[in-house]
Amino acid sequence: MKGEIRNYLIASSILIGSCIGAGVLGIPYVASKSGFLIALFYIFFVGGIILLINLYLGEVALRTNRTHQLSGYTEKYLGTKWRKLMEFAFIFGVYSAIVAYLIGMGESLSFLIFKTLDYSIYFGIFSGFVMMFLLWKGVQGLKRFEKFGVI
Repeated sequence: MKGEIRNYLIASSILIGSCIGAGVLGIPYVASKSGFLIALFYIFFVGGIILLINLYLGEVALRTNRTHQLSGYTEKYLGTKWRKLMEFAFIFGVYSAIVAYLIGMGESLSFLIFKTLDYSIYFGIFSGFVMMFLLWKGVQGLKRFEKFGVI
């Protein structure tokens, strides 16, 4: 039981660190460029769309006899071509998010250290190598450092 709680907390901290990290950095910047009311409207609008998508997916999962991943549900109800498209979109989205995080980390570190964005590419590449080093042995290598990402 204790191991299950520990694994749950580790998985939750990774998810919280990634979700909150993007929001803390992105939402204030977007709100400053577009205006508070427009940003608030988009937060509720996009949040409502995401809520509907998740409710639809939950309904599909409840009405399906077996448990599948998202690509499995896609294949079951829409066919193999759509499953392949779903997998491509997922992989493309994950790699795009990683590139966006590396660019953001590079710009942030460059501005914090040198007060200019001239070195952002070097800090982005350096951040990528640091993350690869930490993940060399899988998520187990990242466990020690993830608590700092949540703080």
